[in-house]
Amino acid sequence: MRKLTLLLLICLSTIAFGQKNLKQIKGSITFRSSQNVYVSFDHTEGIQIGDTLYSEIKGWDVPVLLVKSLSSTSCLCLPLSNLKIDETAFIVANVPATEELALTHQTAKELEESKPVNSDAIHSVLQGKKNTKPQPRFDGRISVTSYSNILDSTSIQRFRYNLSINAQNIDSSAFSAETYLSFSHRLGDSISIADALKVYSLAVNYRAGKNSSFTLGRKINLNMANIGAVDGLQYEYSHKNFTYGILGGSRPDTYTYGFNPNLLQFGAFVSQNLQTKLGSMQTSLAVFNQMNNFKTDRRFAYLQHSNTLLRNLSLFASAEVDFYTLVNLQPTTTFDLTSTYLSLRYKPVDNLSLSLSYDARKNITYYETFKNRRDSTIDRETRQGYRFNFNYRPFKKVVWGGNAGYRYMKSDKTPAVNANTFLSYSQVPWIDAYATLDVTYLKSSYLNGMVYGASLSRDLLDGKLYGELKYSLVNYDYTNSTSTLLQNIAECSLSWRIAKKLMLSVDFEETFEPKPTGNSASVYLSLTQRF
Repeated sequence: MRKLTLLLLICLSTIAFGQKNLKQIKGSITFRSSQNVYVSFDHTEGIQIGDTLYSEIKGWDVPVLLVKSLSSTSCLCLPLSNLKIDETAFIVANVPATEELALTHQTAKELEESKPVNSDAIHSVLQGKKNTKPQPRFDGRISVTSYSNILDSTSIQRFRYNLSINAQNIDSSAFSAETYLSFSHRLGDSISIADALKVYSLAVNYRAGKNSSFTLGRKINLNMANIGAVDGLQYEYSHKNFTYGILGGSRPDTYTYGFNPNLLQFGAFVSQNLQTKLGSMQTSLAVFNQMNNFKTDRRFAYLQHSNTLLRNLSLFASAEVDFYTLVNLQPTTTFDLTSTYLSLRYKPVDNLSLSLSYDARKNITYYETFKNRRDSTIDRETRQGYRFNFNYRPFKKVVWGGNAGYRYMKSDKTPAVNANTFLSYSQVPWIDAYATLDVTYLKSSYLNGMVYGASLSRDLLDGKLYGELKYSLVNYDYTNSTSTLLQNIAECSLSWRIAKKLMLSVDFEETFEPKPTGNSASVYLSLTQRF
């Protein structure tokens, strides 16, 4: 029965993707280093070095990772952009399904000819009759993380505990629930629950019939993802290709991310989703009103659009327009474009991917981060402005990629430019490792510098143990002073799959820096259990 259901799902997927003979396998992020992302799967059959992995972001399958190396159950990947990927998000690989299709067709044929006792049920499935009873699904992850920062004789140690649960159609009912909690504190400090506990998601969903649903709690609505989380009630109604929704409640506190009833907000949206043989298109428009102490603080519209209707071409765009402002403490109607993001990705041939983006969104606030000074500077200086990316695989074992960015804002005294390129080679002779060389150039109104890097990684024990060695040379000149930043950074990472769903990750990084700063080191430990 399971194989017949699989046959039906594969056939439906084939139609939805324009008769492409592909299937999707889902994985999850198990560990991040400063440059690489480790993704685990139940198996990696069909995945090849140089393949692109995707994640659903704002309702759209976005290319996020490039496979550098793989074992039987995991992949070592390189991020394709500076886009932050939620650690709880599924990572999807599209692999050929030809062999599986042949197997399931043959199995269906044998079962149909043998006329077993449940032949009527099998016939119903083959005829496409839908099972109206919702099928329950439960998955989650719990992790314990330790981060130690050692500077000379002093040491700072932080702990973080994460819990992520996604329960769909609980006990085959119309109720679903999700949560993502994080509790962090520093060793030796007094613990404040308000500061230590971060609730990124905590919501219950009730599907009231085929087309309606209610959500209560804290949740980011994918149709209005740029607005962020909403603490309150959300209602959605779907009809044909359209989804309509209203939501009201409050937004999380700006400084603690806790519940703040003084920050009331309410709004409505309409979204259109089209699926054709050529691809998909999604467009949503939202109008929102945000308050502070029961007085309107902001009123704006949000537009989001994604499009894959043209062959080998993907488009994503979002914008925010403010309608309300205060002039001499008096409410005034305005029309101000306050946020814009545009991304265009083109794949002219199988081994070449090109993308162009423009980012004029507000700076990101990190409530939790383990980034060092090098990575924080690169992230801050390269996110906004124009950006061009390319990834090219001239040979089976060689990947060459890079990006270039340009930014000129009112706050910049001079234009800021940046560039990065990397060259990777898999299966280095004699050691069977994956090697990467990369160079980054940064120039802004206060900084001019280079970062050189090299890494070597390989599967040490047939998918059970993975290791990486990395070295970076950082050389920054600060143009507004005579000070410089010269760092040599050495890093060693190990990822050990203790059991099928139990993973231990270890990362040691030491920074060698001249006086008066001196040397420093950091140790990252993480134990993750999926269920």
